[in-house]
Amino acid sequence: WVVVPRERKNHLQSFLFSVCTIFFFFGFVEAVFRVAGYEPVFHYKTYAIPSWMKEMDPLVLERYKQFVAGQGFVNEDIYAYQPDIRYGYRLKPNRSITVQNYSSALVVDKLPPWTIYSGRDGFRVHSKGRVDAGSAEKTVHVLGDSSSFGWGVDYEKIYSFLLVEKLNSIASPSSWHFNLRNLSLPGFSSFDGKLLWEEFGNIKKGDWVVLSFGSNDSYPSFQTDRSQYESRNSLVGKINWNLKHLLLFRWMRTWLVKRPGREHETGFGRRVPLTQYRKNLEFLVDEIRKRQAHPALVSICNFSEYQETARQTAVNKKIVYLNFPTELKPFLPTIHNRYPDLFVTYFEAYGKDMEANPMLVFQFPDHCHPNEIGHSLISEVLFDKFEVH
Repeated sequence: WVVVPRERKNHLQSFLFSVCTIFFFFGFVEAVFRVAGYEPVFHYKTYAIPSWMKEMDPLVLERYKQFVAGQGFVNEDIYAYQPDIRYGYRLKPNRSITVQNYSSALVVDKLPPWTIYSGRDGFRVHSKGRVDAGSAEKTVHVLGDSSSFGWGVDYEKIYSFLLVEKLNSIASPSSWHFNLRNLSLPGFSSFDGKLLWEEFGNIKKGDWVVLSFGSNDSYPSFQTDRSQYESRNSLVGKINWNLKHLLLFRWMRTWLVKRPGREHETGFGRRVPLTQYRKNLEFLVDEIRKRQAHPALVSICNFSEYQETARQTAVNKKIVYLNFPTELKPFLPTIHNRYPDLFVTYFEAYGKDMEANPMLVFQFPDHCHPNEIGHSLISEVLFDKFEVH
């Protein structure tokens, strides 16, 4: 037996007590921050931006800062997200947030607000949660970006929700009915789509899976999505991630002197290189077919060579394909009759700009995201394609 001197034993007890006290104190402060709903921010000029956005690639973040400065406000929907080690971020679970300022400063007071409801997994859901279509069910799964997420419109008005309603409207009581599982998030790329497949790829025979990626894949960045993911999920990366996402630590960082940024760094690529984008789409289509489900590829916010790659992939794989807004142009002459109230809403918001650019009838001024009319028309076109298929 080893006898520990009383004096040494007292010193050891004092040391352990001090360590426990320190951990208890910091744990208590962390708990207070979480209960109080503290939202860490960083400042850019006169704007306060949620700190989760610092996880973005520096070039992507810099472009967002310029966007904020140009429109004159921070769009409210970015407060709906929190950091996530797998995807970089996702929706705060089990929350609701109504968004008013989300488009150009010129029309911010003229467009209707929209509400985001999130489920326990951190993805957007119906305001009533999961809505069952019946005991015998199939599912329309959606893996996409902000356009399929439904940026700017309520969940019950996005194309996938309307599509499911149309599919169920023609089903007989004895046939399969569809539910909707929308795993889309603003900013997601086809690389995120593969991550989603690994985590949520539990689809069944006869399900439909809509893929819609492009704009974010082609976005300029200093690092690829793959390299950022691998950095976050390495052993050192995980330790660093968990430390710096303690609210106490993030609060303390707001008091630190700002370090020099990477504004002078030169050379950049794309978040997902074009060749990898094609491989990601092909991988997802092949995996969907292995489960005897039906893949569909929807190009909404997708441009130049990335759009062409998506189209060619759909042709090669012989799957349902929709290109927005090209396939919606034939509807332009009839929109004011089909959607009179919505047409007036958007015309009052845009005025003469709509005369110069008629496509503002079904898309927001960013020439990317569909508005309520756009989502309704997309659901109609997709429904016809699903029926033919």
